[in-house]
Amino acid sequence: MRLKDKVALIGGAGSNMSRACAVLFAQEGAKIVLAARSAEQMQQTARRIEDAGGQVLTHQAALADQSAVDELVQAATDRFGGVDCFVHAAGGFYSSEHNLPGMATQFMDEALRNNIRTLLLPAQRLVPGMAERGGGTIITLAAGFRVRQDANSAYAAAKGGMIAAAINLAGELYTHNIRVHAIGPGIVKEPLPEGPLQPPKAKLERLGSPLDVAYGALWLCSDEAAWVTGQSITIDGGDSVFVDSPTRRDYLEKYL
Repeated sequence: MRLKDKVALIGGAGSNMSRACAVLFAQEGAKIVLAARSAEQMQQTARRIEDAGGQVLTHQAALADQSAVDELVQAATDRFGGVDCFVHAAGGFYSSEHNLPGMATQFMDEALRNNIRTLLLPAQRLVPGMAERGGGTIITLAAGFRVRQDANSAYAAAKGGMIAAAINLAGELYTHNIRVHAIGPGIVKEPLPEGPLQPPKAKLERLGSPLDVAYGALWLCSDEAAWVTGQSITIDGGDSVFVDSPTRRDYLEKYL
């Protein structure tokens, strides 16, 4: 019950890492608010939380839209009194293509909008309420260094911008007791297991599990990390220090 009495908003709630965060946070005692543009995967996550006895609110919203975000924050406040933790899991636009001359301007714009605006706009609206509640935590799920290097330049710029924004906001929001971090996942491809969640297997040589990321976010949102802010934490099994992982190398050769 590391998040007992806390309210966590998962923005960009779908499957994989965002679902792992939502289900694990609920298991650890948090009330959960799920927000996403698409309802289907969000509702699947909500049912899993409810089936385990957790409390959850779903709200269909585009996090890049100001009025939609205002309605989301108001709905969370009306239902649970406010928000203590915001996990920003929106984004997308990954591809392994490196072709800047052939990249559409619209693709560039949408990559930045859907990764950075969806972080800053909800954070802007959540800060006053978090401050009134005595503080809180904001976490953005960006991408590890090697993932950014494997990706197209617009995606890399967007994810790098999310990391820079988080570190900058950590300084700005210090006086409000709001901690801000970025998590940089690596190749996260193992499925989220059914049933009560447990830490993933203690082994470096494997693909990443969404639970690797969720447990990192859990610690950062918990009071155990009350004196930690402004961190960019890479969770990638060592890929950013250029280890030679046969498992992940085989995956990249097959799918990239």
